[in-house]
Amino acid sequence: MSATITISPSEIRQIFQPRTSSASRFWELAQKANNLAVIIDARWDQIPPETRELLKIFAYAVIEPPQEIKGIFVYYLGRCLWNFSLFLIELKGEKKSVLAYNVAFERLLNAILSGVEREDMAYEKALSEALEETFAGLETSEAMTAKEVCERIRAISYQALE
Repeated sequence: MSATITISPSEIRQIFQPRTSSASRFWELAQKANNLAVIIDARWDQIPPETRELLKIFAYAVIEPPQEIKGIFVYYLGRCLWNFSLFLIELKGEKKSVLAYNVAFERLLNAILSGVEREDMAYEKALSEALEETFAGLETSEAMTAKEVCERIRAISYQALE
């Protein structure tokens, strides 16, 4: 007795091409975030005002710490879940894809914040003046530590926003 088994080409493909894992989903998201960051950097002025406002809201929501108790609780609960997720990511071997996504997400935030800074003429003026002042006294000034540079930039940023 003989038996015949038929296998379709799609079944063969499924064997040799495994399903997409979540690691590739992180790679896909990283690529999309990088592409969006490039577009925002290059064309911030061409983006409609409503979309720019939504991007600003998104960026500030990500970088601003929560103020109310519920927000603080949700923030810390999210941090605990993220730590557990990192453990699972390490077990699955998806660390590189998650790191790539994280870098791409930071690049996207920086692109949005750069666009916001370019819109604010007072900020641009204060930053230009600070840079001119810094470079004018370059030969006579003492070396600054990294902490002093950060404090100086923070002070300039706060002055520009006021």
